[in-house]
Amino acid sequence: MSVSMHQEIKLTARQQMVMTLQQQQSLRLLQYSSMEFEAELYKMLQENPMLELVSLPNEANQEEDSIQSIDNTDISDDYSNAYRVDSADYLQEINATKSLQDYLLEQLSTSSIDYRQKTIISYLIGDIDDNGYLTTDLSVLTQILSTTLQEQIPLAEVEQALTMLQRFDPIGIAARSLSECLLLQLDRQYLTQKVSDDVLLIARQICQYGLEALARADIATLEQLVHADITHIRQATQLIQQLNPKPGKAYSVGEANYIVPDLLCQFKEGQWAIYLNPQILPKVRVHKEYERLIKITHKKEVISPEIASQLKQARAFLGQMNQRFATILLVAQTIMQEQYDFFTHGMQAIKPLTLKQIAEQLSLHESTISRTVNQKYIDTPHGIFELKRFFSSGLNTQEGSQTSATAIQLKIKAFIEAESKAKPLSDNQLMDKLHQEGIEIARRTVAKYREAVGFPAASIRKAKALL
Repeated sequence: MSVSMHQEIKLTARQQMVMTLQQQQSLRLLQYSSMEFEAELYKMLQENPMLELVSLPNEANQEEDSIQSIDNTDISDDYSNAYRVDSADYLQEINATKSLQDYLLEQLSTSSIDYRQKTIISYLIGDIDDNGYLTTDLSVLTQILSTTLQEQIPLAEVEQALTMLQRFDPIGIAARSLSECLLLQLDRQYLTQKVSDDVLLIARQICQYGLEALARADIATLEQLVHADITHIRQATQLIQQLNPKPGKAYSVGEANYIVPDLLCQFKEGQWAIYLNPQILPKVRVHKEYERLIKITHKKEVISPEIASQLKQARAFLGQMNQRFATILLVAQTIMQEQYDFFTHGMQAIKPLTLKQIAEQLSLHESTISRTVNQKYIDTPHGIFELKRFFSSGLNTQEGSQTSATAIQLKIKAFIEAESKAKPLSDNQLMDKLHQEGIEIARRTVAKYREAVGFPAASIRKAKALL
């Protein structure tokens, strides 16, 4: 083999390796949610001085042009142009949400608890999960504390600290079980109505001993456990339903009370159009001053390897970012074209659709479609939906066509919501109703779909109606 041929093979292999790394980075960015992508972008802006945020005039007027330019982008192209949309402030909104731990530590810092107990409580706060529960056994935490503080900490002292922490807001915090969480709320009378001492006592007994029976709506067992009649049990049950089983959830950073959609839709010129949400598009480009200085040198040898590498990385990142948004838009447009009836009729009009179908239409790999639709949201006339919600398996109808599992689940939900509470529909009866509408479905599939929309079996629904 000649030297030149050997060098050519090595160069080709190196190019293939670089391409593979770039593809891996593109796929990694594609699978990020919008907030995860913003965090990655913010990190890149801090690490690479060749990237800069920009603020261009008349952005509102340029918005449509910006959207149009992305709409016409080939997803394999490499672009280093700036995105001309929203402000940089949005990049830092992910850090602006106060976590549950932050909220608890604020209360701790302003309390009159002594320093030693504050130290122990701060360790306990660090062990609380997003739902507000203490996740580690107290004896294990005591051992960890003793090792960390290099002194023997009595278990009783940690228990005392936990009792103090459980008086913090939100009510029910730092419980070690669902039972304890509900009991803490009953102790602090976290109620919207006044109840008698007898009913409060029964509610406490149910929370302490009868939660499993309550979940099954097992009235006979509840009567045996609390030695009360059905009237008092029903009042106690209504009381328990006012309590919050996950007191920390409202403060969870991962569970925001709102979703910023990646895509928007608009009825324009007689049809629905899908476009990227300007709010999630960052304004970032290669740093113009650095680029100008590099151009005026006209001599590559005076450019340091570090600057050249950073410039290359910046351009590659911008190209990958462009590809991410172009892919999301293209996939979303293709999905919604297949599910066009959704705009008029909602989720009940969803047709059977698979990732493979979209992948074949766009000549992309199925895994690429999967990454694209995961944690990407579209704002529609019927609400905000994750793109993967528009995929559904199908069942045959008597007419020879297919209907989606999503549409069938919604039918089952509607049947149950309209049923007589005293005589709820069995799975066989639900199956018969679907057969009457021409949908071929087995009873076990009905049971599966019923559970998917959050309804227990008919016997349990009937028992709960009596509570």
